[in-house]
Amino acid sequence: MTRQPGRLAPQERRALLAGPVYRVIGTPVVAALGLVNTAIIVRETGPEVFGLVALIATITLLLPFADLGIGATVLSAGAQLSQPELRQKSVDVIRRSYQVLFGVAAAIAVASVVLMAVDGWQVLVGFSSGGQDRWAITVAALIWALTIPAGLGLRILIGIDRNPLATLVMMSCPAFGLLLTLLLWSVDVSGIWYCISALGGLLVGQLVGTVLALRLSGLGRSAFGRVSREGAKERLLAGSLWLFVVGLGLPIGLQSGRVLLAHLSNPEQLSSYSLMAQIYGIGWSVISTAGLAYWPVFVKRRAARDETVRMWWRITAVFAGIAVLAAVGMWALGPWAARILSGGTITVSAWLALGFGLLLVCQAVHLPASVLLTLPTEARWLASWTLLMAVVSIGLGCWWAPMWGATGVVTAAALAILCAQIIPDLSWTPRLVRRRPSANA
Repeated sequence: MTRQPGRLAPQERRALLAGPVYRVIGTPVVAALGLVNTAIIVRETGPEVFGLVALIATITLLLPFADLGIGATVLSAGAQLSQPELRQKSVDVIRRSYQVLFGVAAAIAVASVVLMAVDGWQVLVGFSSGGQDRWAITVAALIWALTIPAGLGLRILIGIDRNPLATLVMMSCPAFGLLLTLLLWSVDVSGIWYCISALGGLLVGQLVGTVLALRLSGLGRSAFGRVSREGAKERLLAGSLWLFVVGLGLPIGLQSGRVLLAHLSNPEQLSSYSLMAQIYGIGWSVISTAGLAYWPVFVKRRAARDETVRMWWRITAVFAGIAVLAAVGMWALGPWAARILSGGTITVSAWLALGFGLLLVCQAVHLPASVLLTLPTEARWLASWTLLMAVVSIGLGCWWAPMWGATGVVTAAALAILCAQIIPDLSWTPRLVRRRPSANA
């Protein structure tokens, strides 16, 4: 606990400021790498197959809950490594987390091979591009399975106030992805195989982050050791269930638009959605980087209730203002950027760009509450509203997808966040924080 909970320590201030600054400065480079990667893939696959490739490549957005909410628990444990009285428990949390997630990765690998054997991938993704699908999608799924435990390294970095370094590592992933795309292009693979480039780049970046995290935190190889006797008697991953539910509801509500379009609309709408989503991701990456850096700040101030509430109000207002400016830019430039990137083969309307802008604003306003309310009882409250958001988003998306295509599903997601998350956040977050006990482990 800091001596002045209402003020940021120098190391925290550097972590909060440097991460977003690095992201902003590096965004042109990262965006260029990602957009060059996209341009190559669009030209090699064609607009129809590109939608399928993008759907598979973004599996991490559709299924982030595969880590069972444990990644969030590790982030909190990382933030407590610097507290001597909590370090051993935090180390045990990290050890148990690796053990569980290696098991999850193995289960996904087995399920992927079974799906390949029975040729079941087409049923899940909605349509097929050819006979290579079953092999390429299986390889993509296996790479994704490895990213689940590999992602804990970045969580540890953020927890120990190394958010700028975590940001740089994540910014390296598009470079690794582009290298893999160029490798695939050089051997003239079938278009569907480009679905593995983004996932492969992500895995390489995460492995680099894991090495750095284990060295800087002092954990080293001990992170993969046995849980201590004392830790074995405790519920080390308490609260991760509700964070898992949050992780389950968010992608269902926010990313299922791709799946709805694949089943209820047409490949052109899916491709338009996928391309605009990549442009949208540039703005969201900056805001989410800044928001995630506040997680360890709030964890260390759990007992400072009034100061925490004031800090939450301030950053919510700041995030909202930044997101509005970014949304205007997306609405004005999104259709033009999509036309340039796709060589005129994929059209993004101004309405679709505006829909993604509204989604960015809504997500930005909700983000501070999602990194503040991390105690088990608070996570349970968040989980209930997240599930309601998912239900509203899918319901409206199923209704609007056949009529309005990509614009319909994006607007449905934005409206669901407004009704089922932002309004409850603004009404209840201060009360939940002030109900906290005077001290929290």
